[in-house]
Amino acid sequence: MHDRPAPLDIGDDDPRLTYRGAVSLQRGPGWTAPWRLPYEDAALYLPEGGLGRAAMPSGVRVTLRTDSSSLVCRYQADPPPQLNGPEERARLDVVCDGRRTATAPLETHGGDAEVRIEGLPGRMTAVELWLPYYHQFRLRGLTLEAGSAVEPESRGSAERRPRWVHFGSSISQGRGAASPSRTWAALVARRAGWDLTSLALGAACCLQPMTARLMRDLPAELLTVCVGINIQALGSHNRDALASALVGFVRTVREGHPDTPFAVMSTITAPEREEVPGPSGMTMRECRAHIRRAVALLRDHGDKNLTYVHGPQVFGPSCARLLLEPEGLDRLHPSADGHPVFASRFLTVLRRAGCVP
Repeated sequence: MHDRPAPLDIGDDDPRLTYRGAVSLQRGPGWTAPWRLPYEDAALYLPEGGLGRAAMPSGVRVTLRTDSSSLVCRYQADPPPQLNGPEERARLDVVCDGRRTATAPLETHGGDAEVRIEGLPGRMTAVELWLPYYHQFRLRGLTLEAGSAVEPESRGSAERRPRWVHFGSSISQGRGAASPSRTWAALVARRAGWDLTSLALGAACCLQPMTARLMRDLPAELLTVCVGINIQALGSHNRDALASALVGFVRTVREGHPDTPFAVMSTITAPEREEVPGPSGMTMRECRAHIRRAVALLRDHGDKNLTYVHGPQVFGPSCARLLLEPEGLDRLHPSADGHPVFASRFLTVLRRAGCVP
């Protein structure tokens, strides 16, 4: 009687795994948590709190090459934060050679759990595990079929992809998307062939100087920010301070990327906020006007690779039916049907403006 060969276990820190889109990796006893800020200094980026969203791996992919036709992902995932509107549900996407082959629901009790994925090609294939965008997540490891071959992702193909660094709010973090590889930013990256690093943090996109320093220091062939909604809703800047803060933010990023294509996008349609002043007295329309003015000022002072993108041009009033929140709530985020529309229009606007790598 012959013993069956044992399945192949791969640890969370196996060098054949690459955590694409992560800024730092926190290692614990038998787990790795990808962060989208330097985790040891995260409090310097978010001194008022909200560190948990930096540990939500929006846009992060665990990549490898394997010929296994199935895998088991061992993990820990925490419950979602309290949110207005529909609850977010944790999911894992598996993308093989650029095509999504599976979406699996995840348990979010914070303890050890696992999910099995069938239907991988069974030949040497580039496999990406897109991690949940609105839940903290710790990878404990993967289990592949016995005798499977495992390699790190092909360095050549990875290095050919232009690196895209994006900063935004919960709209960019992925609120409302169908699954991790179908947030609007993920869809743009996959369609354009860009290597995404998302710095988007719900309720924390207020032109923080530390984030500008991080964008300055990260490698990038394309830079984008989507700003306005948190500033208007939270009152972090008044009319006089917003343009000044945006000028300083962009100039700080430019210290490391003097000529990189850089798009500054104002907030998409926000029906309940367009004409209603926020805590600092600005309506959403006024907020966009100050953002446009700051970009024009920077261009007038020589920054010709800086582009203004008008949010409602990408996702405007005609898209209100594609917002996540029902009427009667503060409608801010694209729904699962809205994210692909957002992605398609955003990419079209960037290409028409020549703001691409």
